[in-house]
Amino acid sequence: WGRYRQLIEKRRTEQLTAEEHVELIAFSDRLERLNVRRLELIRDLAKLRNTTLPILMDHLGLQPVPVA
Repeated sequence: WGRYRQLIEKRRTEQLTAEEHVELIAFSDRLERLNVRRLELIRDLAKLRNTTLPILMDHLGLQPVPVA
């Protein structure tokens, strides 16, 4: 997470190199894929438990990830 945060900060301060921009995009793409998979698994668990996704998330203490 440290490198990702460094790249986000460099982007915020407009100091990101072209190579770092490519690296940041790769990080972002991977995070997006992982979040999609996580949501699919939670959805599947909700179906198995015969409940809704919001109810299951509340029961598990999961909060939606804020969009930056």
